[in-house]
This record gives sequence, structure tokens and C-alpha cells, in this order.
Amino acid sequence: MKKWIVILSCWSLCGMAQDVHFSQWFNNPLFQSPAKAGSFDGLYRVTAHQRQQWASVSIPFSTTSAGFDMPYKQWGFGAQFLRDQSGSSRLSLTQLSLSLARKLDDWQVGTQLTLAQQTIDYSELIFIDDNEQIPSLSTSYIDIGMGVQRQFVLGESLFNLGYSLFHVNTPNRSFTSSKDQLKPKHQFVSQWAYPLTNQWLLKPSFQWKKQAQQQAFFLGSSVVYDMSEAYFQTLRLEGGTYYRLGDAFSFLLGVQWAHNLIAFSYDMNVSDLVPASSYMGAWEVSFTHIIKPNMPRSTYKICPAFL
Repeated sequence: MKKWIVILSCWSLCGMAQDVHFSQWFNNPLFQSPAKAGSFDGLYRVTAHQRQQWASVSIPFSTTSAGFDMPYKQWGFGAQFLRDQSGSSRLSLTQLSLSLARKLDDWQVGTQLTLAQQTIDYSELIFIDDNEQIPSLSTSYIDIGMGVQRQFVLGESLFNLGYSLFHVNTPNRSFTSSKDQLKPKHQFVSQWAYPLTNQWLLKPSFQWKKQAQQQAFFLGSSVVYDMSEAYFQTLRLEGGTYYRLGDAFSFLLGVQWAHNLIAFSYDMNVSDLVPASSYMGAWEVSFTHIIKPNMPRSTYKICPAFL
């Protein structure tokens, strides 16, 4: 039913001035940085991510991504599909990103080429003039990004530090003859895995992003409890709390078994939009599956020790 006015369309356009973001950015490696391509222990990695936002305020803003990456010698290769749709005007972004990374001692550098298409559909909007018709519009562009990261071993803990620069070529995404260039986005991230005991692991993380005059701070920590010894296979439970400065608190629950990880998070809105959102923000689900090489079978029989 057509019940939204053109003002909401303007709101959607303003919302797109800032890039798509995920609260579980640490579970979306190819979206985090092209330097992350192939940065894992295994043969192949498959990731999937779904985010739904502002269902209590308007038509939900929905973002879906799926990725695949693999290491080869000192190289990493990755590809990711992303689809984002927001508001009554169905302002949507569809993109395919290809990442290439190279390992240089303790450093890993990467570059990313993205083919993007943005569309807008006015069919669900109501205008003052009933006879006014505005066609759906579409525009395509190429986007370039790069990143670098390094891992430090501090005693028994691991510390990761990374920097990414997106929209290096400031692509024009305007639907008209006027320019609407994407400003370069700078992003710093850090992650720390610190073992408290043999079963408990502390994982604090930090993210800072800046694009033109907009910036965002996201920090927090999760705690992992390892139950593998009791179940004779990999089984870890994770819970965490994070805060996006001035915007939302995010709560996370996750479970890792075998070579799989699934995590659910919910953002509780605490910004000036609270009167409309009633503290309800966004939910996210992430999934990661790593394919590891098969262990070779023994070509001989192992005799019992008592023989």
C-alpha cells in the first residue's frame, strides 16, 4: 500500500551518504579489508552476512553479503557479493568485489576492485501531482580500495592491526548529470586475542572510520569459552558487548563448532532517533565455514600397545 511520502525518499538518499556498515565487521573479513583475503588457516573460506535495520521506524534497511576467499602460496584471492536496499524508494546497491592480497613477512597488503550498480524506484511513492511520473533510475561505477594489516605475537596472545582506504578513485554515483562522488573512507581496526586461562579467551576489538565529515567509533570485547575437551571436538561459545559511539550498543552471541562459526548480534539504538525507534536498531547474523585439507590415511595398521 502506498503510504509513504517523498520525504522518506529524501531520508533514504541522505542515509546512503554514509557507506554500508556491519556491527560484526570482524566476522566479515573481505568487507573489512582486501588485505584479509586468504588470511586464515585452511584451503577455502565461505562467509555470509545478513543485517536488517530500522524495522521499527520505516521499511527495513536490508543488507546481504556473501564471500569466498582462499590462500595460494604467498597470495590471497577473494570475491564478495553485496546487496543493500533501503527505504520506500527502494534505493539499492548491488556490487561485486574482487580482492587480491600478498603476504610480506608479518605484513599483508591487498587491493580491491568493485563493480557497483545503484538503482532507485519511485513506484511506491506518492506525489502531490497524481499525474507526475518519475522513471526508475540506475547508475554503475567502478570502485577501488586497498588495505594493509599486520599480526603481532605478544607472549601467548595475538594482536592484529590494520588500515584500509576505500573509494580511492572517488567514483561518481549520481543518477543525473550533476556529480555525487563517493569520498575516500579511512578505516583503522585492531583486534586482540588474549588467553585468560586454558578455556577462557578475551577478544577486545576497536574500529574507527572517517569519510568526509562523518566518523564512527566502534569498540568492545567478547569472551570465548572453550568446551572442546569435554566433547572431544571443537566447540566454543562466545558472548560480547560493543558500543558504537553516540549510536548503539551491540550484543553478540556466537558458537563455533568444527570448522564453522555462526553469530547473532542485536543493536540497541541510543541515538537521537530513540523516540521513533523505541531503542530498537538492527539485527545481524553471520556465518563462516573454513574448508581444511583432509588428513591422509595411514597405509599401515597401528598395533595396540599391549601386544
